[in-house]
Amino acid sequence: MQEDSPKDREQLIAEVRELRARLATLEGEAKKENESPSRMQRNELQTQIQFIGDFGLLRARGVDLSEGGICFEVDEDIPFDMEFELDDATHQHRARLVWMKRLPNGRSRFGFEFTNAPPSDLLWLYRELDEDTE
Repeated sequence: MQEDSPKDREQLIAEVRELRARLATLEGEAKKENESPSRMQRNELQTQIQFIGDFGLLRARGVDLSEGGICFEVDEDIPFDMEFELDDATHQHRARLVWMKRLPNGRSRFGFEFTNAPPSDLLWLYRELDEDTE
């Protein structure tokens, strides 16, 4: 490791500015790498959704344990059947749980991926997405 030579105040300020600029560049590059180019379009949805888990006993592997809770992994999908209304039409779908997030207000947010749905069953969704982009 190379040793720094003594620097005056202006040199130190210039060095800090240069380091901050380099850090900002690196943070920007890291953010771009983490962005998912395949993320699908999202449209706001204001409707009630009914869903029920379609699974029996699940086997899981423990990841870690603390006084506050437990983390575990499952090898299989966690399937759900769901039903909701959109534009006065009832939609029924099978989906799998993809993610879950606890919100600061105490509520929970879930992400589901539709499964086993032929493209023709999702035409309503494509129309809805097209309408919102026009």
